Amino acid sequence: MNMSHIFRPVPAGDWFSLLGLFLGIVVFIGLAEALRKKRNWPSEFTRKLVHIAVGVLMFFSPILLESSLPLILMAGLFTVTNFMAMKKGWLKGMESDRESYGTTLYPLAFLILLLLTWENQKVVLIAAMLVLAIGDAVAAIVGGSIPRPHAFRLIGETKSLEGSAAMFLSSTLVIFLALRLFPFESRFPVDSLWVCLWFAALTAVVATAAEALSAKGSDNLTVPLFAALILYYLLNHSLVENLQLTLGTVLGAAMALASYGARFLSASGAVAAFLLAVCIFGFGGWAWTLPILTFFVLSSVLSKIGKAHKRIYEGLFEKGNRRDYAQVLANGGVAGVLMVLYMFFPLPEIYRFYLAALAAATADTWATEIGILTGQQPRLIRNWQPVAPGTSGGITPAGSLGAIAGALVLALSGWYFMADTSASIAASVGLITGSGFLGSLVDSYLGATVQIQYRCPVCQKVTERTHHCNGRPTEPLRGIRWMNNDMVNFLNTLSAVAFVYLGQRLL
Repeated sequence: MNMSHIFRPVPAGDWFSLLGLFLGIVVFIGLAEALRKKRNWPSEFTRKLVHIAVGVLMFFSPILLESSLPLILMAGLFTVTNFMAMKKGWLKGMESDRESYGTTLYPLAFLILLLLTWENQKVVLIAAMLVLAIGDAVAAIVGGSIPRPHAFRLIGETKSLEGSAAMFLSSTLVIFLALRLFPFESRFPVDSLWVCLWFAALTAVVATAAEALSAKGSDNLTVPLFAALILYYLLNHSLVENLQLTLGTVLGAAMALASYGARFLSASGAVAAFLLAVCIFGFGGWAWTLPILTFFVLSSVLSKIGKAHKRIYEGLFEKGNRRDYAQVLANGGVAGVLMVLYMFFPLPEIYRFYLAALAAATADTWATEIGILTGQQPRLIRNWQPVAPGTSGGITPAGSLGAIAGALVLALSGWYFMADTSASIAASVGLITGSGFLGSLVDSYLGATVQIQYRCPVCQKVTERTHHCNGRPTEPLRGIRWMNNDMVNFLNTLSAVAFVYLGQRLL
């Protein structure tokens, strides 16, 4: 995506148009706040009203302005001022009844999309922001107006199936209308009615999943970014590639449902895995799909082996065998970002980075599972002293061999797709395997030094859990509070990417 538009001269008329937009938004927010106080309305109602109105105002921005710079400045200003207002409590009508960063993330999402889509992709910008402004708001209004909705909770906030259905339908409609009526680029609107409906529905499905997996207003960022990513791909790729994305979305949904049914994933983990699968299966094809399936399937099966033997250690680990959204993102988030980067910058080394990230996740999982199964005495990686099984940072010979084996299996799952000679492929497999193993050692070292550990006041056991023994709160013992197991796993995969990068420069 071209961002050269930022540096182009700004016509004088654009500054007057910007002033009109800015004053319109400020006046509307002020009126909504005054009306809320006079009528004693709940803050959620006026917040959603402003949510919709500001999004609709943004629809006219490409008509009123030739340059993107004034809008970029306005979006940046609102991002900063909304954050300050949230912290100071200046605009109660714009705040949610719960802790939320939504008012800050809303203009931030617009700012990011301005930078990436203004040049020849304005329809993506407008459609994505309308999904946020209308689809997301309709979901909240419908979900809140039904007396007995079918509620669900993924990551701490209660949503409803009725609200999600309303978001899908309204999002499909606004995207469809944007594609049919958008006048700003010569290749738009899409000519076929059915292609418009296909693109709109597929984008809406992903945006609805992103909204369901949100908390504290994060949907104001994730919904437009996911919508923009899917729509950008559909509008700029061939029919065959778009069919691949559609098939990848269907397969991702099937895999997530099957994994949830098999108790490999929790509900939040299944939705996160679906979003990850859409990007990797849909954008990458088999070259990117096979390695992540290798990690997920083999690691999930391995976690079920010897379940009765491992049950005695379950209370020590932060989470159980069913991966939640944080575990999915901790192990696969780096891989997903690399897939998106490769879509825009198709460089061979990005694929090796991808394999290395998954090799590290596989190595860490296999080391833990095999180490516990064998029952060997673990030693702390920091000082080599014997520790109890299940202790963070403890390693065993069997676990280390399992880590190497897991990293090797993952590296081999992608060897066929490496764009190298036979000799360099062998070297790449070795480099990826070694980087994955080193990443697992980074994981162990972080676990032994800075990962947060708690002590249960009832049984006195050291655990990664914030609650133990019948839900009793545990007490911090050592480590950094935010450095939990998910953060350690994320740094594990990220470090493997760094090791591959260094290895490519040194070899």
